[in-house]
Formats: sequence, C-alpha cells, structure tokens
Amino acid sequence: MDNYQVNRIKEASYGHSIIPPCQAACPLHMEIGEYVDLVAQGKVMEALQVIRDGNPFPSICAYVCTHPCEDACRRSQVDEPIAIRALKRFAVEFGGDRMIELEAVTTQSEKVAVVGSGPAGLACAYYLRKLGYPVTIFEAYSEPGGMLRVGIPQYRLPREVVDTEVQRLTHMGVEIKTNTRVVSLDLLFDMAYKAVFITVGAHQGLRMGIEGEDSPGVIDGATFLREVNLGLKPSLGDRVGVVGGGNVAIDAARAAVRLGAHKVSIIYRRSREEMPASPSEIEQALEEGIETMFLVTPIRVKRENGHLNVTCVKMELGEPDADGRRRPIPIKGSEFNTEFDTLITAIGQAPQLSEDFRLRIGRGSTIQVDPVTLTTNRAGVFAGGDAVTGPATVTQALASGRQAAFRIDDYLQHRYPLADTGEKKSSLGELSPKTIEMIKKIERLEPPFLPPEARVNEFTTVELIYDWQSAVNEARRCLRCGMGAEILFQDKCATCLTCLRVCPYHVPYIDDAGSIQIPAEQCQACGICVAECPAKAIVLRKPYDRRHIDEELEHALKSAAESKSKPLIIGFCCQYGLFGTGALASLWREGKAGIWIVPILCVAKLEEVHILRAFEMGAEGVFIAGCGEQCSRENTAFWVLQRVEKVRKVLAQIGLEPQRLQTFNLRIAEADAAEALDNFTEQIGGLYLNSIIKQEVRT
Repeated sequence: MDNYQVNRIKEASYGHSIIPPCQAACPLHMEIGEYVDLVAQGKVMEALQVIRDGNPFPSICAYVCTHPCEDACRRSQVDEPIAIRALKRFAVEFGGDRMIELEAVTTQSEKVAVVGSGPAGLACAYYLRKLGYPVTIFEAYSEPGGMLRVGIPQYRLPREVVDTEVQRLTHMGVEIKTNTRVVSLDLLFDMAYKAVFITVGAHQGLRMGIEGEDSPGVIDGATFLREVNLGLKPSLGDRVGVVGGGNVAIDAARAAVRLGAHKVSIIYRRSREEMPASPSEIEQALEEGIETMFLVTPIRVKRENGHLNVTCVKMELGEPDADGRRRPIPIKGSEFNTEFDTLITAIGQAPQLSEDFRLRIGRGSTIQVDPVTLTTNRAGVFAGGDAVTGPATVTQALASGRQAAFRIDDYLQHRYPLADTGEKKSSLGELSPKTIEMIKKIERLEPPFLPPEARVNEFTTVELIYDWQSAVNEARRCLRCGMGAEILFQDKCATCLTCLRVCPYHVPYIDDAGSIQIPAEQCQACGICVAECPAKAIVLRKPYDRRHIDEELEHALKSAAESKSKPLIIGFCCQYGLFGTGALASLWREGKAGIWIVPILCVAKLEEVHILRAFEMGAEGVFIAGCGEQCSRENTAFWVLQRVEKVRKVLAQIGLEPQRLQTFNLRIAEADAAEALDNFTEQIGGLYLNSIIKQEVRT
C-alpha cells in the first residue's frame, strides 16, 4: 500500500456508521470519544497516539482550539459539556508529546512551495512530507508560525510550543525560509516548484471608516499584537480603549494590561451575548480588571493635548443581520466623549496579497478557490486558511492545510479528487427528556488557572493542567455517544422484553411492527442489556468491549497455568478503577501469587458466562471489583449483584461453595478493597486446602 492510500485511509478514518456529535463538529474530525475514554481509563499514552493520528499539531490545539466539539457535546443536555480541549492538553503534557520525533522519507520528485507558515501552511507541509514530497515554506517574518506566533499572545500559546512543532517539521525534512517575502508566483515556478499553496493569513486590520482614525495613538489590533509578540513594547499610556468584540479584541485588551496600562476598556457596539469572543476569554478579561462598554461605538477621534478624545454613540439592537446577530442601531442624541491615551481597533482582518500573484480575489480581499480542490484561477496554485475564509480558527486552518495537501497530491499524480468526506454529519439527535432524567449528573471539572493578580504583570500561561485525578474524573463524564447497543441479530430476538426491563435509561421500545428497537441516539453504552439478553441478540457498536474481556481472561488463565500457582483466583476489575481513578490500584500492586487480574471496561459489561468460564478453567475463587462511588453509570452494582447471585446458584448446583464468588467496591460504603481481597484470599485458601484433604481421604 503506497503513502497515498495510507493517508487517504487516515483522512477518512472518522467515517463510521454513526459519528458522535463532537467528532462531526471538529474540523479535523478527530476520534474524540476514543481518546477521552482512554484518558478515563488512565491510558494516557494511548490517548496521545489517537490524538496524534488525527491532528498534526496537538500541542498547539491543546492551548488555542476554540473547541466546537464542546458546543456539540450532548452532555450539555444533561449538565455541562465535557472539557475536551483541556483533556487533550492533559494527554499531550502527561503523555510526553514534546518528546515525539517525526520521520518522513522523500519518495516523490515534484517540489511543492508553501507561501506562509501559519497553521494551514504548517499542516499542508506536514501532510505533503508524509506523502513523500520535498516541501519548502516561505515566511515573510523572521520566525515561522504565522498567526500562531504573531497573532496569539504568549499567555495563551507559549512560544516554546510553536518552536517544538516547527522543529519537528524541519526534522521531517521540511525546509523553512524566513525573512523571505514571495512577491511573484512565476519566480517559484521558475525555481522548479510544481505546485504552490498560498496561505498568507489575514494580517491586515480593517478600518473603522471614521474621522480621525489615522491620528497618532490609534493602532489596529493585528499590528499591535504582532509588535507585542515579536518582542516590542508599544508605549500605550495609562488609558487604553479597544474597539471590537472578537478574540483579537480580548487578546489586545489583556495584552495591554500586561504592558502596564492602568485602565483598559473594551468598546463593543452590541451586547455581551452577541460577542463572538470565547466566553471563557471574556470572563478572564473581566477577572483581570478590564472594563466593558457595551452598546457603544466610536464615531470620531480627535487628538488633543497628547490624548485621544473619542466621541462615541450609544446603540440599540434591532432585527438580526445575515450572521444571526441583532443589528446595532445608533440612538439619536446619545453622543458622549471619552478620553484615551491609545485606541486599539480590532473590528476584523483581511488578507494582504501581492498584485503580481494574479489571483482572482473575492469579498473581503480573500482568494477565490474551488471549495473541493482548493485550486485558484492559476494552474498549479492552491490556496487555503484565512487567506480564503477570512479570519477563522486554528483548527479550521489545520483542516484546510490537510485538505490542500491531498488535493495537491491529486494534482501532481494526475488523479481526479476523491469525494470529500469532511461533509459527513452525525446521525445522532437530541437526548430524550426521559433519558436525560436517568443519566447521572456529574459536575464539570475545569482545569486550574493562575489567579488574576499573578497573571496581569507578565505573559505567563494562564491555564494550568489537570492533575491526574481530575482529568480521569472529567473524562469519565463522557456519554460515549454512538457506541451503544444494537440488536444485530433481529431473527434471534424473541421479544422477551428483557432489554426493556433492565435498561436503566428506558431506551429500548416496541415499534408498531412489534419488534424491539434500541435508538442509537439514546443508548448510553452501559452494556447491561448485552449481558442480560438471553438470546445474545444484542451487541455493542464497539465490539471490542466484549472481546476485550474474552482476550484478557484467556491471557490470565494461560499465564496462571504456566505459573502453576495455587490456589488460582481470578479477579474481574473495573479498568477505570485500576488505571484511571486508582480506586482499585491496590489490588493490582498488592496482588499475591495465584491472583490474576482481568481488567474490564466497566463491570456492568461482565456476563455470567465469563465468570463460569473462569471456574471451568480451574479457578478456585473469583471476585468482581468495581470503582464504587466513582462509577459514572447508574445501577451498575445492582445488575452485577444480580448476575453474581445467578452464578452462585449454579456453583451450588455443581457442588462448589457459593462464597467462592465475591464482589468488592461496588457500593459506596464498602471496606478497603485490598483488605477485602486479603480476607477473600484466606477464605479461598482454606476452601482449597479442604478440597485437597477431602480428595486425599477419598483416594
């Protein structure tokens, strides 16, 4: 299989029969549910691998992703969405992402030029190198990174994170030429580049179009942030006004505070509800003492006595505009004056292109491209990122760069582009009120932040990292959408109504035809109906959950047979409790000879057949250990105990003592699991000794 096929498979890896809403909302369509669940299990290295498979620069996204996945998270219908971005950062930091080196081999002869080293350019170069192409990035500034470096303050994205990702690219063989502004695409083709990707970003600040905005002391937000991020310290004075309501405006205001401004005011023509900036960024700005002037807009600026006299007008909100936000309307006679030393305008940005590029330009000075192939009006020239969309998110730019890399590969290999799978949407709908009512409510855990007084004097990273316990507990809140149960063998279903009776969330129902249905959008993947179905007609959409138990049990029994340790005790233990929350860690660490642990993904998924299989293969005792009060499911203990009683009756029927099967840590008030295991081991040892004596007597 060649590189093209491998990467195309990876590009479409998210195309499952049911796509969770978080994955559908992610521009990169990452396997979010997969890595969140791995974090919950304490498998941080595995979680990092899943993240890296779907994102070329996870360290960057872990800091600055605007997390549309969280907006789509169905957990918000229950309480609050999963803190997906913060969990990604936990996995990146604890998994040692910065230590990972990337390799690539040149297998193609056609050289590709990337103009601009922002997130789209870096992503395009990454995937082109993975496909085997020689790639050169041309960057006009002295350091690579584009908006990652010059547009995002260091308190949000540390420079060492960008440096690490750039170094990885150069290690892969990507050539980066800084201080090199491309003024003519013809020159690139003359230099034997066979394709060019234009991703120059949107660095040009938009003008307000009011009298006096060219006055000294008025600066646009993009220019201001660029100067700050390149190490300059603009002289702002004591009073600073920032016009705008987006993330650039918030970043500029917070940067001004860190540069020593005593009073910083954000001037926004709509209300706070209409502000496009991230709510968390707005809240942090307010914590840092930044004032807000809502429903106000400047109409005139005049410099007097070394200060800026800014005339503003109050606004009221009318009908929604094309973007769905209510249109601001000036209120007659409401003008008032206010004074600043510096006025920063952050009302939008646009690309700035050389006319010699000879590219077709559309609205907002953006480059016009074919939305599928990203081709421009010039052969061999592709474009993406903010230069095409206007100011967008880092994740959208990364997705654009990935798309461009595959389309450039199509062009150079003379292939017709495959259908873009990026338009696939989740088929999961809303949770029903009945299901929501039954889901266990668990408070969202936010990562810690530096206190305001510790962060306003320097550009130190504001958001800290989860500790292990918090990360695991937050990850366990995930509902595992799309991984629920389905009736795979409808002909086996006897309509016995067992699944209706046992489901804690009241999901299965009988349709008009008299058949049992398990709606995918409601199922919570607890696995209880799978274990209880007498016909074994129900399976989980992620079959690994059941196969995992079979494989782990087989491995434990084989290892036990080789060790010949007696008496043999098999313990089915919640994997979340073993490696995630640590509630059962003592069982793993203090397990004695003859005790073999079988990690399982929630004890609710354990079936009677697994327990009986352990006894059948020679186990003298079996125990089941859950994660107690940390379990995110309802009724887990009830159903495990039901199955335990059934198996105990079977044991009694075949002449084995029922006490050979015990449970630990299923309920909140139970004793220490390690102490319970010691007592159980002694009990099984006694039963084992008695059985040997009886056998010798009979002999």
